[in-house]
Amino acid sequence: MLLFFPQMHPELLTPAARAALPQSALFLDPGLAPAGSAEYMRPESAPFDTRIARALLSDTLRFGETVASPRDILPMALIEQTNALNPESSRAVLAEVEKSVTGAIAAENTATSPLENARRQAQLVLLLSWNLEERLLELRGTEIKIKTAWDRLGQSVSVGDGESDTDSDDEALNLGRELSGIDLPMANTMGLPWRKLLECYAVLVPEKFLATADEEIASTLTEAGIHEGPLEEMPGAACVFRAPAWQFVGLDRSVPAKPWLDAVLTLGVYPPVDVKG
Repeated sequence: MLLFFPQMHPELLTPAARAALPQSALFLDPGLAPAGSAEYMRPESAPFDTRIARALLSDTLRFGETVASPRDILPMALIEQTNALNPESSRAVLAEVEKSVTGAIAAENTATSPLENARRQAQLVLLLSWNLEERLLELRGTEIKIKTAWDRLGQSVSVGDGESDTDSDDEALNLGRELSGIDLPMANTMGLPWRKLLECYAVLVPEKFLATADEEIASTLTEAGIHEGPLEEMPGAACVFRAPAWQFVGLDRSVPAKPWLDAVLTLGVYPPVDVKG
């Protein structure tokens, strides 16, 4: 099975990127995708169902308001706080919100395995990233509304068919032209922590192939010297990277405490991205 990476919302892909990527690819569902959607795949190893996932995200955001601000960057701040599934740094957040969600008393030392703890933390990070993507989509909608309003303002301050007679008319006409031509920063240019997301994928879907059209990811992996796999494995890809997950996430060696990072990942880069230069 092939999964898109790193986006989890189809709306975040540009038309050119979506057309270039394989039609058979699916989006990863961290637990909040529409029920029955054919575009998503929910990992079988994800420990939280939809009800718990929704409550976990809500309580995590509420808990995070006490340690991060402003609210607009809260999901990113919490992703940073989890520190790429580091058990020490994320334990306080996860334990606190799980107590609230499940009503259980969290012990300092749980009996669950390191892999199960990693899966819980991975799903939490993906839920936070999902929330961040939804905020980006909201921001994109706001940008479109503002741009439309500016266009209308530019038309309203123009003098129409007649020539301007005063300096104020000239200033209004110039202002309208300037406003209607301004481009706002695109919401989808905010960088997602793709290395941390990739570690989450390695925990929850280690056997899946990943597909991306992200030029920055491809360039970073090329510069890092990540081994290139055979193109035959992913038809249509301009380049295929294959290596243990710990190399993908920027580490220089295997981590005994995180054996899931030894899983070999395969990431295909599809046109229009050209990593060969």
